[in-house]
Amino acid sequence: MNGMAPLAVDRSKARGPGADEATPAGGARVVGVILKAFPRLSETFILREILALEARGLELHLFALRDPREAAIHDDVGRVRAEVHYLPDALGMTWPRFLTSAVRLGRTRRGAFGPALRFALSRSVSERRFATLKRFLQAVYLVDRSLPGTGVSHLHAHFGHDPTSVAFFAAWLSGRDYSFSAHAKDVYAQDPAWLREKIARARFVVTCTEYNRQYLQTLAGPGACVLRAYHGIDATRFEPRPAGDGPSRPTTILSVGRLVPKKGFLTLVRALRRLADRAVPFRCLIVGEGPLRRALASEIASLGLQDRVEIAAPMPHRRLLDRFREADVFTLACEVQEDGDRDGIPNVIVEAMAMGIPVVATRVSGIPECVEDGVTGYLVTEKDPEALAERIARLAADRNLAARLGSAGRLKVEREFDAARAIDVIERALREALGGVAGEPREERHAARA
Repeated sequence: MNGMAPLAVDRSKARGPGADEATPAGGARVVGVILKAFPRLSETFILREILALEARGLELHLFALRDPREAAIHDDVGRVRAEVHYLPDALGMTWPRFLTSAVRLGRTRRGAFGPALRFALSRSVSERRFATLKRFLQAVYLVDRSLPGTGVSHLHAHFGHDPTSVAFFAAWLSGRDYSFSAHAKDVYAQDPAWLREKIARARFVVTCTEYNRQYLQTLAGPGACVLRAYHGIDATRFEPRPAGDGPSRPTTILSVGRLVPKKGFLTLVRALRRLADRAVPFRCLIVGEGPLRRALASEIASLGLQDRVEIAAPMPHRRLLDRFREADVFTLACEVQEDGDRDGIPNVIVEAMAMGIPVVATRVSGIPECVEDGVTGYLVTEKDPEALAERIARLAADRNLAARLGSAGRLKVEREFDAARAIDVIERALREALGGVAGEPREERHAARA
């Protein structure tokens, strides 16, 4: 499948309300995976997890809150066997369908519907936002129109904000269990009380760093089941880059990520100006798109770096691997935002290490769990362009040092960030959930806490 081809999926919005609830032929139980959007070029870890779980025999059904319709998609999207259903996102045009589903569930699931609706209304009023009520309505639609006939007996959401809000209400309304994966912004930039409630009602929560796991466990209390599973990669698909061409070649610096404040790209560009002032020969490629693109381009121009720094649009993974192979240093200057938003362990850092590229990053969130300062790369304080420039310059001046750190990084990935190990944790938890009894106990638990 060509990486730029449109995704061939069933974009039908719903199944009939009278569809059979029975499990598929053979009696296999299905995990309903709720996603904010699918497919997304920036969420390779979700795609890898879906493919790995399918390869291990789990049957999945995907429910996305919206279709991103990105111009470029990963080649591996074509390997996903699961059917994809898109829930209506714009309520105005589909209001009659939401109302019909609400009336039907209000009649057939009366014991759950009233308390769940009151909870959603209460949260929306306290937040002075429509968001929670909207997710409740999407859950109503999901339970009434999309779940019947799928065989889904357990719901699992990716990201602890909107998708988990839908899973929270869908579980309440249908009597199913749910679980969710928490990552970065969805952990630190939402109301802690709301997140605590979601954890309390979930069968389990899985998160991608030990830093996150400790925070979530403390937030929820000892009774919650919070698991850590690094996103991980298949290291065999990342061949270490060949040795550099020698000290006379300009150092090639690579950075990849959404062009948003928490990635620290403005700090990186200011560090690059310091490298230029030190007469360090370099070129830098920044791969990404986002709201900061114009400001970043303006900063590059104002610092006179147009001839050395290029911003490239997001690209399919096979093309991005070519950019990794050309890089001598990978850097990402992540930082914590005022609202608490921050990264976990960006996957591109793990991928760079798997390619044997030395990494310069910041001491933010879970990054030190992956990048060991002076062992597999360098860590600096966030928002410090001088320190960032100094570490990059050190690697540029000493190719043997860069090679040693890169080799150590590759070994670290093989040892601790193997995708199979992470999938073991998630698969075991999901299989235990599928083996449990779905139904009235979960509904009663919601009702008791309403």
